[in-house]
Amino acid sequence: MADRQQWEHATAGSRRLAIAADAELRRRHPDRKIDPLRSAEPSPASGTEREQLHPVSEELTETAARIRDLAAQHQALRAKIAERQELRLPSDDPGWGDIGETYGSGNSRWDAILQPPKPEITPSATILQLAADHDAEPEAAD
Repeated sequence: MADRQQWEHATAGSRRLAIAADAELRRRHPDRKIDPLRSAEPSPASGTEREQLHPVSEELTETAARIRDLAAQHQALRAKIAERQELRLPSDDPGWGDIGETYGSGNSRWDAILQPPKPEITPSATILQLAADHDAEPEAAD
């Protein structure tokens, strides 16, 4: 479910643009016949086509096994992350209960706010002269 929500969030802008483009095309050309979208997937193989296919190589079965292993590791990692996000930070005072989430969701009010860098201030001529005079004087020996 979370993957679906991430996909919807990532593609929301392009889907919104596609819908707006379709609506604009239909508004500008109301009499134009627009064919419905077709799937780009190939049609299923018939019985004779299946017979002509080569048997699956060992390399493909090894790759499939690695993919299954990676998927299992990914699922275990997701479960571990979900388990850690449920942890609560206890309070020093038992009467107050817990303080909150141990590992925040990342949407807290303490997240950093990106700001442009402060403008560079050039020192006055007097300060530059004093700095040059200070660098030119020999230091006292110990």
